[in-house]
Amino acid sequence: MAPGAERVRSVDSGARERIGARSPWEVSVRRFRANRLALWSLYVLAILVLAALLAPLLAPHDPLAIGDVMATRFQPPSWAHPFGTDEFGRDLFSRALYGARVSLSVGILAMLLATSIGSLYGAVSGYFGGIVDGVMMRIVDVWIAFPAFYLMLLLVGVFEASVPVLILILALTAWPPTARFIRGEILSLRERDYVEAARAMGLPAHRIILRHLIPGALSPVLVTGALAVAGMIGAEAGLSFLGLGISPPTPSWGNMVAAGKDALASAWWISFFPGALLTITLIAFSLVADGLRDALDPKALDQKFV
Repeated sequence: MAPGAERVRSVDSGARERIGARSPWEVSVRRFRANRLALWSLYVLAILVLAALLAPLLAPHDPLAIGDVMATRFQPPSWAHPFGTDEFGRDLFSRALYGARVSLSVGILAMLLATSIGSLYGAVSGYFGGIVDGVMMRIVDVWIAFPAFYLMLLLVGVFEASVPVLILILALTAWPPTARFIRGEILSLRERDYVEAARAMGLPAHRIILRHLIPGALSPVLVTGALAVAGMIGAEAGLSFLGLGISPPTPSWGNMVAAGKDALASAWWISFFPGALLTITLIAFSLVADGLRDALDPKALDQKFV
């Protein structure tokens, strides 16, 4: 064997030994931390979530309070009103903080619900296979074939829009892709030795699915989940912008952008600041998802992380 081939072989074996010394999650964390763009995006999201949680403490004004309209309406950004005021004299900084609570909570909770439904549905379909898998996947195909946005419009038109209703509607329109993805992962995992051993021990199907199969497929679900949050927040903002989502005076970034669309020339700050927060949030979630995809890739073998 050539000396060069021997060196490559020794490097690969050394890397594998070091991987065995660290858990896969430790290696993934090191890879994610090395992605500076994704790491800083995660910090940005943490700050936004913390600001949303602490909105009652950070907001300098009541987000719904209407003062002397003639004296306080359409004020540009200042120390008293960092984001300016709207047509009713309401402080936009306070409304943006409370709007973050609505937009982020809708996006995150809808993602968690959609991921839970899709993961369980796809795991059952992939585990049992055969006729069960065929029928369940045809249902998914029909669901995906119907345009999600029009389905959301239909459901919003039937039910009165509120935060819980929007979370449920967004989850019901977003679970099929997760189900199809999990089903593909389960089809490969169900043939593993540890699953065969669980069957041989007489464990029931629901325990095998919940305790052994779904946890093994969670790594890629984290990536799709981060992207799904961005999609959910964007969908809620779009519905609110059209007047079909969160209704004023309750603030959300979508209806705040809509409130300033007719005054862009004279009061640009009404739409600019909530629109900027919305854009930053969507980009941050996308970059975090990209970092998670690289960090959780089992095919990536980089010696400096192991």
